[in-house]
Amino acid sequence: MAFDVDGFTSVIAAKGLASSNKFKVEIHFPTALFASQGQNKSIPDLNFMCDSATIAGKNIQSIADIQYGVRREIAYASPTYDPLILSFYCTEKLEEKKLLDKWQRLMVKTPVGRTGDSFDVGYYDTYAKDSKILLTKLGVDGQKTFAYEYRETYPKTITAIELSHEASTTPMKVSATFNYVYWVDVTTTT
Repeated sequence: MAFDVDGFTSVIAAKGLASSNKFKVEIHFPTALFASQGQNKSIPDLNFMCDSATIAGKNIQSIADIQYGVRREIAYASPTYDPLILSFYCTEKLEEKKLLDKWQRLMVKTPVGRTGDSFDVGYYDTYAKDSKILLTKLGVDGQKTFAYEYRETYPKTITAIELSHEASTTPMKVSATFNYVYWVDVTTTT
């Protein structure tokens, strides 16, 4: 069958094409991250500083079903999920990086300043159990078209930030790779 240009253009005219630059991120930090600072502590708003995000994928595990005749791949066990990668613009004092580092210190205690060298591993319930990230894709009209909620999130990897004496007009960024248990499709349709 030949490519139907009229059919293709009518689908686009009726449904539109998704734009990758219309999204929002809501990070719900673990309670322990700010427990010592009280409820009214103002924090850098990573939600607004998020520059890019990935809608993480999912892989269904399969195994070869070898019976007489045709071989088939059949699903088994629970799925595996790709990590969630978020990139953030940095403010002048690198508050975004500091917040991500603080979250990681809940996972493994690392030295701060010139004191401490314990490297004690934290409890999963402390650094991940009550945290989540909501990633919402917005339409051209600003309405939610697609949303995933990533449950029990934590920043496994924080990328390096490159510094240079070259003249630059681009803002500094930091990226984090978040692990999580699973995601849930929370898109509501009306």
